[in-house]
Amino acid sequence: MKQLVLIRHTKSDWSNFSLRDYDRPIKESRKQDATNMAKHLYKLGLQPDGIICSPALRTKQTAKLLCKGLKFDFEKIVFDERLYESSAEDYMAVIQEVVAVVNTLVVIGHNPSITYFANKYANVQIDDVPTTGVVWLEFSGKDWLLSKSDKSRLKHFFTPSSVSE
Repeated sequence: MKQLVLIRHTKSDWSNFSLRDYDRPIKESRKQDATNMAKHLYKLGLQPDGIICSPALRTKQTAKLLCKGLKFDFEKIVFDERLYESSAEDYMAVIQEVVAVVNTLVVIGHNPSITYFANKYANVQIDDVPTTGVVWLEFSGKDWLLSKSDKSRLKHFFTPSSVSE
C-alpha cells in the first residue's frame, strides 16, 4: 500500500507585484496554516519516507514549515522543476520515478495540478484544493508506477479551516 499526500503551498503574498510568480513568498499572516497542518498530519501518524517539492519560493517556505512539524529533515527534500507550472500528468511522471522502497510520499506543489491529479488518478471530485490544503491518497500498488487502473482511495482531504488550532 502506497500513501501519497499532496499538499498545496501556503497562501502567497501578492504585495510586491514586481516579483516573478516563481519568487513570490508565502503570506506572513498565513504561516500558521502550514504549522497547524503539519501538527495535524503528525498527530494522524504521517511519517513521510520522501518529500518532493516544487522549487518555487512559496513551496520551499511551506515545505520548511511542514518539515518542522512532521520532524522530517528539510535537507532530504527533492526539488523538482517539473512540479512548477505543470499538469496532473507532469505530477504523475515525477511520482512514477520514486523508488519502490518509499511507501509514504509527500508532494508539495501548486494548483490546479494538485486538484486535477486527485480527480484524475484517485477518482474523486474535489472542486479546488485551497492553499495549504491536503489530499491524502492510498494506492494498492507495490511501486509508484501508478495508473488510472490502480485501486486508490481518498483517505483524507483537509483544508486549513478544518484543522485550525
